[in-house]
Amino acid sequence: MTPVAITHVRYVALGVRNLPAQVEFYKDVWGLSARESDSGLQYFGAPASLDPHILRLRASEFDRVDLISFAVPSAKIVDSFAATLRSSGVRLISEPAGSTAPGGGYGFRFFDHEGRTLEIMSDVELVSAAELPERDWHPAKLSHVVINSPDIEAAARWYGEHLGLQVSDRLADRMIFLRGDSNIHHTIAIAAAPHVSLNHVAYESRGIDEYLRASGRLIRSGLPCVWGPGRHGPGDNTFAYFSDQSGFVAEYTTALQVVDDWNAWQPRVHPVTPEWSDQWGTANIRDPEPFVGRPDLGVHDAPPV
Repeated sequence: MTPVAITHVRYVALGVRNLPAQVEFYKDVWGLSARESDSGLQYFGAPASLDPHILRLRASEFDRVDLISFAVPSAKIVDSFAATLRSSGVRLISEPAGSTAPGGGYGFRFFDHEGRTLEIMSDVELVSAAELPERDWHPAKLSHVVINSPDIEAAARWYGEHLGLQVSDRLADRMIFLRGDSNIHHTIAIAAAPHVSLNHVAYESRGIDEYLRASGRLIRSGLPCVWGPGRHGPGDNTFAYFSDQSGFVAEYTTALQVVDDWNAWQPRVHPVTPEWSDQWGTANIRDPEPFVGRPDLGVHDAPPV
């Protein structure tokens, strides 16, 4: 198994049919900070994130996931990942090189076993981060990403063997939570679905009060809450899910479990019960369809940028 070196998800890139509508949603409705834009691309950051951007939107003829970008500490680790993946028969889309994206960096792209485009990157020029003031509803940073797979066991093995991500917990036979090289409960998770798609992207609030203000702001505006507000059992984090203009699910969350000693940690199989899926008992009835999503038309088709 590859040693854990991935620290976090740097950003998620989405291809969208209606770029202006999605830019408006993530800036004015969701509350991200619009940053660089160029030739059909719009980058978004968040105040408490050191990464120059946490979301990239690209004008596309259809809605799709462009890529998920993982951070590692050094160029040496990037090269090591590339060599290991290549020797394991993983299809590399590009060789390690400097990036022309905002913040630069050194990295490469490749396909996972189900055709998603992934990126491993180091040496990105970090930006200044600041803590949001109390009661500020804006998202502070990217928290985690959940992807859908028709075979979550095979997917978890692939991400463990090739990327070093390790199982932190399970939700019955429906979801597997994977951790990187940090003390956060999960960096990504894999959910059971009939096809490859994006389950959701989670954005972290400053705290529980700010999370509730963000969630309540959207509910009060009339935007349907797909599920929430509530607090999960696995990961112990809060949740409130909404659909964006393309049907992708975005989550406000906070208080994701911090694990002080992974050596003492024993992964659990959590039950699927209303009391544990929603500890507070405050969430509305979950609409499963948005989380399953449409089959991802971007598999085995790397984005042009």
